[in-house]
Amino acid sequence: MADKPKRVPNTLKLSAGDAPPSTAADLEERKSIVIGRGLDCDVVIKDVKASRRHCQLTRTESSFVLEDLGSKNGTYVDGESIKAPVQLKPNQTFKVGDTMFYLA
Repeated sequence: MADKPKRVPNTLKLSAGDAPPSTAADLEERKSIVIGRGLDCDVVIKDVKASRRHCQLTRTESSFVLEDLGSKNGTYVDGESIKAPVQLKPNQTFKVGDTMFYLA
């Protein structure tokens, strides 16, 4: 039996505080997105712990790679601070300041 090709996530969801999770970005046609407080970011978050250009998601053939862009407070994947780019799995969480994200 042949393996099914893995489905690349196409939605970035976020959860901040007590608010229910919401869609932050549609990733279907995107090669990369920048997340941060700056108005020039693809996903702008209102989080005082986030840098203006905090992190970047870049599409690969089968997933997305998350990279911290030299932020002051760091980017966390599953609770661990990342020092190098990390390939994310579907539904794996990452945190920017007090804002939690996941790919779906």
